[in-house]
Amino acid sequence: MQTPPAARRAGIGQPTGTGQPTGTDQPAGTVRPAGTVYDGTTPVVRRLPDATAGVLAAVVLAYVLPSRLIFPPLAIVGKPGILVGLGLLVWWSLSRLHPHLVTRGRQPMRWVLAGYLATLAVSYLVGQARGLSRLESNGADRTMLIALAGAGVLLATADGLRTRERIDRVLRGLCWCCGVMALFALSQFTLKRDLTADIRLPPLLVFQRDALIGLNARGGDGLFRVAGTAGHYIEFSVLMVIGLVVAVHYARFSTARRDRQLYGGLAMLLAGVVPISLSRTGVLALAAAILLFALCWPLRTTVNVVLVGVGLAATVQVLRPGLLATLRSLILAGDRDPSVRGRLEDYAFVAPFVRERPWLGRGTGTWLPELYQLLDNQWLGTLVTTGIVGVVALALFFLSGIVLAGRVRRFAADPRDRDLAAVLAVALGVAATTAFTYDALYFTTYFITLHLLLGLTGALWRVTRAERMNGGTRG
Repeated sequence: MQTPPAARRAGIGQPTGTGQPTGTDQPAGTVRPAGTVYDGTTPVVRRLPDATAGVLAAVVLAYVLPSRLIFPPLAIVGKPGILVGLGLLVWWSLSRLHPHLVTRGRQPMRWVLAGYLATLAVSYLVGQARGLSRLESNGADRTMLIALAGAGVLLATADGLRTRERIDRVLRGLCWCCGVMALFALSQFTLKRDLTADIRLPPLLVFQRDALIGLNARGGDGLFRVAGTAGHYIEFSVLMVIGLVVAVHYARFSTARRDRQLYGGLAMLLAGVVPISLSRTGVLALAAAILLFALCWPLRTTVNVVLVGVGLAATVQVLRPGLLATLRSLILAGDRDPSVRGRLEDYAFVAPFVRERPWLGRGTGTWLPELYQLLDNQWLGTLVTTGIVGVVALALFFLSGIVLAGRVRRFAADPRDRDLAAVLAVALGVAATTAFTYDALYFTTYFITLHLLLGLTGALWRVTRAERMNGGTRG
């Protein structure tokens, strides 16, 4: 008797590669307890609630709503995406206690996250021990709560997306949310008006008064920077590049021709709005993405993408003369530019603080611009607040996702899986590289996106590993 198509998509009734039926009759190492939804080794998935809706909610709220919207009693912790992240952490914690919701089996990202959170906690305790002002103490508490929200997004994604189809659903949602942000930015650039200020929402959410970005003139000739719904122009440019690399994947590997065309158009939109942020970081992100893809893409694909990029750049030049020239002058200005010079001077400014507490830093979340000065460098800020140990932990946080994606790319049988693994590795590489140019983890949308990418890497690893161990069936 053939397995019905719906059951086949869920993996029900498929062989395990051992010649034995799924269930408790499997050999050691592939046992699936009766109440387990997915143990990370077998492709059997029961139709029970998972975290897809919650993860998508965090993405939509972070990208579509203006970043400066908050729930007033909770200040910055009251941003909608952060609140959903905390809810996802509660959901994941409770699912570990429920026999029908728990995802068993190995998951490297859990251990990586645990190590990273441990370093934040130790540095937090060190800061409390040295004695903190009220502002510093509030900043430390706030940072730890936000870190827990990120953990909720990562864990719910890594353990709560149980099939490849659910991974695709979240990534496609990310692409289209990037598209919405891009359209907001394009409207700001063409209309010279910040439409996000006109959004009317329920009274529970208000605009954070000291976080207004607006439009910022730069480079003369009537040019100004836009950020869409993001918290900063730099954050916006980085998010667009991350969305771009994901959209390119679906433009290449979507099954339907119409979908390939849609995602191809979306990729061109995202690439086209990067220059209007007038951000050197956006150019750095694009360059990093192209360089990293050149290492794993076929030469023909790389050349085709570069040619499309050249054509897109020519179109931008025709539609808005002077934009690319202004961007080029900003890049070539070097340390003559005040913002670049300020970033270089930050190293000398923080050196005494680092020498005072080199290993664990001054305490998680205690370096506040209103008390010291703004550091446009996440790595430097991490060094000051959590010390050398914190920098190593953050580097391993990024690197673990890249290495895990590399393992998926190496061992996955499906070309689509291999390409998605490369996309996730490149996106994480872009996120890590651009963190040198601004205090990246302060910005909510970047923060949620980083944890989402790491969680997706863990989910893809789990799904492809199950397929390898069970004869290549799709789970």
